[in-house]
Amino acid sequence: MKQRFQIIVIDLPWKKKKGGVRRIRPNQTRELNYSTLSTEEIFRLLDKEIFVNAGNPHCVFMWTIEQYLLECEGYMKERNYKRHCRFIWDKTNGVAPAFTVRFSHEYLIWYYKPHLLPVAKETRGSFRTVFTQKAREHSRKPDFAYEMIQRLYPELRKIDVFSREKRDLWEQFGDEPNYFIRE
Repeated sequence: MKQRFQIIVIDLPWKKKKGGVRRIRPNQTRELNYSTLSTEEIFRLLDKEIFVNAGNPHCVFMWTIEQYLLECEGYMKERNYKRHCRFIWDKTNGVAPAFTVRFSHEYLIWYYKPHLLPVAKETRGSFRTVFTQKAREHSRKPDFAYEMIQRLYPELRKIDVFSREKRDLWEQFGDEPNYFIRE
């Protein structure tokens, strides 16, 4: 029998484009530097490749942005996942669409199925639902989140889905596993 994942982190490749193209970068396009998928395509792939290999029970930590928050939660609810909490990553910068407010956060939503796995005793109550770490390259996630999950679940098998950065003790799924070289 295939070994199952108990912890799944997913950085969804939402169908997005860059904001305005800058005059100082004449060769820049609005396309992102990685492949994106529609929400239906993302969840079809997750159902076929990832959720089918999840342990029973297991936890999913899913990255999303404001634009896709409710859609993401709807798709997870359809799959009988329960939400434990929403973490908010304060990136200390961000974009201001239509020159209104600056979107300077992302969500990391913690789901579980069918019940919440107990965390390591020494970490109980140690983490807050809001954390600050300056954003780096586009789509690169904060090390803090992975360190937190590793400390919460040090012994469980983990996979980073749509991963672009190799991390010790984590398996990867995605087409750009070494895009970001760890510092």
